[in-house]
Amino acid sequence: MLFSELKRHIRAGQLHPAYIVTGEDAFLRLSAVNMFRALSGDMPDFNLCELVSPESATVITDACNALPLMNPRRVVLVSSCKTDLAGVEKYLDSPSPTTVLVFICEKPDATFSKILKKLTVVDCAKLDRSTIMSWIAMRTKENGSSITQPAASLLIDYCALDMARISAELDKLCAYQYDGVIEENDVSKLTSATLDFKIYELSEAVATKQAKKAAQILQSLSESGAAPVALLGMLYAHFRRLLYVSVTPSYERMASDLGVKEFAVKKAQQQAARFSARRLKAICDSLHKADYDFKTGKINDQTALELVVLRALDA
Repeated sequence: MLFSELKRHIRAGQLHPAYIVTGEDAFLRLSAVNMFRALSGDMPDFNLCELVSPESATVITDACNALPLMNPRRVVLVSSCKTDLAGVEKYLDSPSPTTVLVFICEKPDATFSKILKKLTVVDCAKLDRSTIMSWIAMRTKENGSSITQPAASLLIDYCALDMARISAELDKLCAYQYDGVIEENDVSKLTSATLDFKIYELSEAVATKQAKKAAQILQSLSESGAAPVALLGMLYAHFRRLLYVSVTPSYERMASDLGVKEFAVKKAQQQAARFSARRLKAICDSLHKADYDFKTGKINDQTALELVVLRALDA
């Protein structure tokens, strides 16, 4: 089930014996875990067991077989689990009717291969843009403020759909504009964009040949504290990804093969459409040459970074 369906599922009271909370958004995973924690009632010391890196499956099953105290349910949360779960597999054939077992991990690995089919998956992947926009509007109202749609959209971009960052930055913005309206300028002034987003912005400026804007973004990147050689590497990875998605038809495992999230692939496909494959190849070649010139001592890393942007604008 999706994270957005979990609250309704819990309220319905038809709980399953075991779940696995998984997905790339840490904020959503924590929110889901807190919903399960709440099932332990007013006596969590007796009805909530949190196991981190349990030594064996026996530790897990013993916790699951304990009875709740003055509460209909006992909750067992298991994180960082690397032990053999054969014993848990056997337990799940006849689970305790009063226990809710919850595993927590970003992505299930081979550890869960024996039991994954017996677990109800709570998918905490990044929320879609429209859902986050609705959440921002609701959260802003709860905090005594309001926010314009362009400001909310910019906040999402700056935080790369990361709900933990969005939540923290939105609370700061609401405090700044309490009983007021949060505008785009407020987001730009108070929220730091991720380096990935700044690289995306720089690429966008290059795509539309906005030299002045590209220079401003490049200066912002240089002032961010990141080493020019690191920024050069990020630009190379970004434009190689654009070239790849430009010449490769979309397929299911593309994000996995590129080692990025689905969101990054979608953004790359949108931006790659602004370039020709020939121009992307020329930019990648220029980046490769700049990297070589820097590593062989012909130019310094800052000069290499600036040359790359100038050549990309001219490509």
